[in-house]
Amino acid sequence: MKALIIGGSGQVGSHLSNKLTNLGKSVTITHHRQATSNSIFLDIVSKDKVHQLISEFKPTHIYLPAAATNVDECEKNPDSTFPVNVTGVQNVVEAANLVNARLIYFSTDYIFDGVNGPYDESEPPNPICEYGKQKVYAEHCVLSSCKDFLIIRTTVVYGWEQQQKNFVIRLIAALREKKEVQVPIDQIGSPTFARNLAEATIYLAESQERGIINVTGPEIVSRYEFACEAARVFGVSEEFIKPVETQFLGQIAKRPLNLGLVVDKATQLLNLPLLGYRDGLRKMVEQTPSSAL
Repeated sequence: MKALIIGGSGQVGSHLSNKLTNLGKSVTITHHRQATSNSIFLDIVSKDKVHQLISEFKPTHIYLPAAATNVDECEKNPDSTFPVNVTGVQNVVEAANLVNARLIYFSTDYIFDGVNGPYDESEPPNPICEYGKQKVYAEHCVLSSCKDFLIIRTTVVYGWEQQQKNFVIRLIAALREKKEVQVPIDQIGSPTFARNLAEATIYLAESQERGIINVTGPEIVSRYEFACEAARVFGVSEEFIKPVETQFLGQIAKRPLNLGLVVDKATQLLNLPLLGYRDGLRKMVEQTPSSAL
């Protein structure tokens, strides 16, 4: 495998990079905003730059976790996020086809309306916010145009990362400072441990599987219950976690509530377990970097 990770400095990308490197694979990573010591700048909106990089590097596998994932920002400024989430994906698909690379694209459960979750791979998308709509467009581009691909749908990814912006990291930091954190009690999903996601994705990428595969933790839980369990596992007080209904959070984009993804297909294909949120949080504590102590 000769891997290119577009968005390799982000949470999912960095875990993919670490795992592939540990497996002895050839890995090149790109960044857009958050550089690392070994990353290459790439703006995936630039068709010429995407084609130039991929044609020069000629990867066998392209992992594409890069995206504009701020849900409210997508709602406020679709003109700036659509080029990243859709046009950028089109650029990568075209370039991947030219070098016969296998594309592994990361999508989300936000493509659903959150009425009757959890959802399996056959459920038709019905997004209720701009971010979800953009990811549906991107999925369609991959499904209709890419020669060799996997679409990995995942959600509520947590774990250690350089940018320290995922839900668990921000939650624990706030609780240690005794700051109140309002957490929705009515947003339901399937939390996914980032390292486990990376391991599962790489295994599937090296298999003969094609199409859409859900890769998340196997347990469905409210964001509030997840937050409380994170506090317990990290040994901080739950006192400042305040349950609240989504309608009172004042969020710009409409949130699908009853989400989560069914992982029966992935469970049958994988040679490793998908971790529930309790086990994932314990693994996260065990793997705490010294800089976070």
